[in-house]
Amino acid sequence: MDASIENELQQKIENLETTQAFQDDTIESLQKTVAIQHKEIQMLQTQMTLLSEYIKNIKEGGGIKLSSEEMPPPHY
Repeated sequence: MDASIENELQQKIENLETTQAFQDDTIESLQKTVAIQHKEIQMLQTQMTLLSEYIKNIKEGGGIKLSSEEMPPPHY
C-alpha cells in the first residue's frame, strides 16, 4: 500500500474517532437533560392533578376548609 494512501486512511480514521467522541459526549449530555426534564414533567403533572382536584372541590362548593372555619367558637 502506498504511504500517502495509508496516511490518508489513518487521518480519516482519526477524524472519525474524534467525531465519535464528540457525538458520545453530546448524547450523554442530552440523556442527562432528558432525565431532568422527565422529572420536571412528572412534578408538573402531579401539580396539575392537585390543582384540578382543588378547582373541582371549589366548584362543588366544598372548597378547602381550615379547621378554624369548620366550627364556630363555643361562645357564638
